[in-house]
Amino acid sequence: MSDFVVYDFRMDAWQPDTLPMRRLAEYVAELAKLFGSSEHVHLIKVRSGSAVPEIAVDPIAQASVAQRLALVGTPQADRELTRHYRTLNALLREDGCSAVLKLKHGDKVLDFPGSKTLLTQEIVTREFGTLDGVVIRVGGKDDTVPVWLEGEGGEKLQCSASRSTAKELAPHLFGGPVRVSGDGRWRRDAERVWTMESFVIKSWERLDDRSLETMVLQAREVLGNGWADLDDPLAEWHRIRGGE
Repeated sequence: MSDFVVYDFRMDAWQPDTLPMRRLAEYVAELAKLFGSSEHVHLIKVRSGSAVPEIAVDPIAQASVAQRLALVGTPQADRELTRHYRTLNALLREDGCSAVLKLKHGDKVLDFPGSKTLLTQEIVTREFGTLDGVVIRVGGKDDTVPVWLEGEGGEKLQCSASRSTAKELAPHLFGGPVRVSGDGRWRRDAERVWTMESFVIKSWERLDDRSLETMVLQAREVLGNGWADLDDPLAEWHRIRGGE
């Protein structure tokens, strides 16, 4: 188990001897959908004290799961991811409790206010923005063509584009990452969760999909730029980028 990353889902109003198995199954099912990577995410146990399901993630899926969870509650979260978060919050609200998802013995990852949610008025906003991802679908016969991207965390970004723009993007299907720019419509619901409702692509560009290590090594081959003189060029890169 030492190679696993373990998360705790801490619910404040349930105990293992009071939480019905059927209700536990509902929570676990939605948590599995929230985490994604279902074949590499495991329920280890429900710890004593407050009912705390412990969830372990295989090494191969740890990065993608962390990226996916980081998107929750942001405008970049897709509808499916947002729906699973809302469902968990709704279950908690029905049960009169709240929860927090944490790394075991580590930092908080997500809050689930549940019954503590202060409902607000829904907001819809339109603004110009950008999205990054891999083109995974281009299709349709209408003047406005569906174009789907897959973001870094595996989220599905459902966009649309003119026929000419869609035709330009089609050769990049399942290829390297692209950045699209356009007009987005975003909704913040009563639980303060943002969802992208639509995004019309106006322009796009290819992104450099080389790894950081490759870019730094190539920079060291250029004479006179100073990178070849550094003992640890990767550390210097991170320092310049502010510790990213």
